[in-house]
Amino acid sequence: MKTLKEYFSELNDNRQSGKVKHLISEILVIALCAVCSGVQTVFEIGEFAEVKKDWLKNEVGLLLENGVPSHDTIGRVLAMINPKQFQNLFISWIEQSLNIPAGSYIHIDGKTLRGSASEQSRGIHLVSAFAHEAGVVLGQIKCAEKSNEITAIPELLNLLKLKSSIITIDAMGCQKEIAKEITKKKCDYVLALKENQPAAYNDVKDYFSIEDKDFQNTLLRFETLDIGHGREEKREYFLSSNINWFADKNKWANLKSFGMVKSTVRCKGKQYSEKRYFISSIEDINEFVTAVRTHWTIENTLHWSLDVIFRDDECQIREKNTAENIAILRRICFNRMKMYQNGKTLKRKKMLCTFDDSFRFNVLFSSGIHA
Repeated sequence: MKTLKEYFSELNDNRQSGKVKHLISEILVIALCAVCSGVQTVFEIGEFAEVKKDWLKNEVGLLLENGVPSHDTIGRVLAMINPKQFQNLFISWIEQSLNIPAGSYIHIDGKTLRGSASEQSRGIHLVSAFAHEAGVVLGQIKCAEKSNEITAIPELLNLLKLKSSIITIDAMGCQKEIAKEITKKKCDYVLALKENQPAAYNDVKDYFSIEDKDFQNTLLRFETLDIGHGREEKREYFLSSNINWFADKNKWANLKSFGMVKSTVRCKGKQYSEKRYFISSIEDINEFVTAVRTHWTIENTLHWSLDVIFRDDECQIREKNTAENIAILRRICFNRMKMYQNGKTLKRKKMLCTFDDSFRFNVLFSSGIHA
């Protein structure tokens, strides 16, 4: 099993060989440890390296033959590294580290690094694939902005090695080409259907509006009820495998069903409801319910944790390669903390990584993954 340092050493190093004093792999291990400790800037990574020099040599095992690199050197290297190549190495590393079993739920969604925005340019937008059962990021890819997710999602799917997974995407990813790419990977899909597909949306909405009793009896149903904090939410799930009426059925690869979720909320004496619609390649109501219910873990677990615990949006680095590469390091840290099972919450693990050298080492380099 390759180590993180070995993966880092595979990155292209475009520096003049005669002037290189610090290995690119060692600079990235330093940056990884610093990011895991909560630093936000390249200057702080340099300060971390200086303060933790003995720990990096004696415990992490770095050679540091020419001492620790300056923050200027660290900044130049992070700006030089090709983020796309780094993303590919990230994906290779996670594939080595985890076995994602067949039938897993994979959720895809985008997030903007708000701190990377400036008056001249928008912030970096990353589309990520999140494995629900394992609770880790499988990979991510940059796109110019949210509207470009349509082209980024197929590219991300091509990078991932998935086995009979159920892939969920919000309405931006409800596209015929994306359904085709998912089917080519021998996976299934549950795609949110909204007004960005107006004809399909209106057809499916009208279909589920049929009140005929015989029709209603053909629908698969499931119901959940959540009560807490003075709020009650009932969710009614409906799934229909009758697609023969749908004019575009042959244009959607492996289309097998349409779904609807009706949510009714009662809170403080008031009640409101909404209906959501889906296009899908699965016919099992339980799989449909799980796909819809767990999709939001990419927002509530991954994106929330990156923002609140890892302060993703607070990072003010605006050099695009550097900002994206540090975002990748941050996601390596997220994955390693999730993979390190010790009964502590992610927030607690993050705090201990800041203060405890031994704990930080165990999180980043234990379980056969050493620097």
